[in-house]
Amino acid sequence: MNARVGTAFGKYSITRVLGKGGMGEVYEAYDTEKGRTVALKILADEYSHDVTFRTRFQRESHAAAVLQEPHVIPIHDWGEIDGSLYIDMRLVQGQTLSELIATGPLAPARAVNIVGQIAAALDAAHAEGLIHRDIKPQNIIVTPADFAYLVDFGIAETRGDSRLTTAGTRIGTLNYMAPERFTGQLITAAVDSYALACVLYEALTGETPFASDSQESLFAAHLSAPPPRPSVANPLVPSAFDDVVARGMAKDPDDRFGTAGGLARAAQRALQGGGGATSRTGGATGSQGRYAATVVTEAPDPTRDLPVPVPRDPDAHRRSRNWVLPTVIAIAAALIVGAIGIVIGMLANNLGQPAGPAAATSTAGPSPGGPLPPLVTGPDQSALHQSCDQGFTATTVTGFGSRAGRGTPETSCLFTNSVLTSYWAEYGNASPLPRAVSAPGAVDCSKVPGALCDGANFLMHCQQFPGDSWITCTGGKNARVYLW
Repeated sequence: MNARVGTAFGKYSITRVLGKGGMGEVYEAYDTEKGRTVALKILADEYSHDVTFRTRFQRESHAAAVLQEPHVIPIHDWGEIDGSLYIDMRLVQGQTLSELIATGPLAPARAVNIVGQIAAALDAAHAEGLIHRDIKPQNIIVTPADFAYLVDFGIAETRGDSRLTTAGTRIGTLNYMAPERFTGQLITAAVDSYALACVLYEALTGETPFASDSQESLFAAHLSAPPPRPSVANPLVPSAFDDVVARGMAKDPDDRFGTAGGLARAAQRALQGGGGATSRTGGATGSQGRYAATVVTEAPDPTRDLPVPVPRDPDAHRRSRNWVLPTVIAIAAALIVGAIGIVIGMLANNLGQPAGPAAATSTAGPSPGGPLPPLVTGPDQSALHQSCDQGFTATTVTGFGSRAGRGTPETSCLFTNSVLTSYWAEYGNASPLPRAVSAPGAVDCSKVPGALCDGANFLMHCQQFPGDSWITCTGGKNARVYLW
């Protein structure tokens, strides 16, 4: 058993090991002051005692903690206890992209969807002057509903570090390193775009771009070998992806896509032009899970809300899926608490009123975009036993996603209206892409065993699945809300 398990680390009571790596260890721990279970990364002694690393760690952890992007896991706290650096972050359930790829190549549509989400996280980081420097499948966590998170900001390598890699992760890191990482050139955001192109290739083929068991041959391949062609490694991949990977992995940073989002959009065009071949690693499911949330406040990107097809059994979101024991990972970047407070304030009046036709406009009649979702009718299971068979509509908007209804017996009328209001308050529009929403319920979420919370709020993940004319929001504790 790990020596720290069962011991106290400052205010944290460490319960079990979640993962190990060259940078340190990640534990499940209970914060005795805040009364919540978290993921706690304690960095290896060699980093905690390195003056240069300590300075950069503090600077970049603070910078990462103010990112406003849903695909980055929020940091609760960071600092030093008994001479050891640590990061306290939200506990999130899912699998690493590396684990998903281990079962076989992803369907092209699914690979593009995941890469697009990580690209959004990178572009937000780059806009704040942060370079990740360690993009790889092991640092991407994917929930059962295919909501992707990028982890490990603030502790990746930087120019001037004494070592490029750490024990136990040497080859896994070198597989995604841009050529300039080996030549002493200035490190820019282009190194992250290069690595993301490598990740796209691996997701499409199940193989790393340059297979090798020695550092020397990997150095040489990144520096001089032509980028590999995914359609050659996997015939199910449209040949249009070859050009995307070739540009994404260009030797000269100036020849690559200008942004990570540019790479993602090119991959989306390749998918649309080349068809959606499938592989044995299926698409997303809608099984219940737990998700992190943040509030997006940047200016809208006209390319960001383009539909991204995710192959899926049409009935998958109505039944559970047997997942292996989730790998729980959480490193870096942030939740803007004040912005969520605004959302809570906007909902304060609603929470004081019965949730039903009296609290919101009824939505009788079929959805303009297609049939109604499989709504649950009759009295809910709340203490009020309210009925809201006709659902709700947002009071200031119309069209797709402006209506809401219950999706499970456990979902209350009050919470259904809360999710709808929170969704529009946070985003200002409806999108088929994965989004996370922080919504208050009738009770304090922190007092509900097994529910993933954002303070007193419940966390919900919303996404439109192929074949559906509605958005499905799942999370909280067995809650489901449909928006149409």
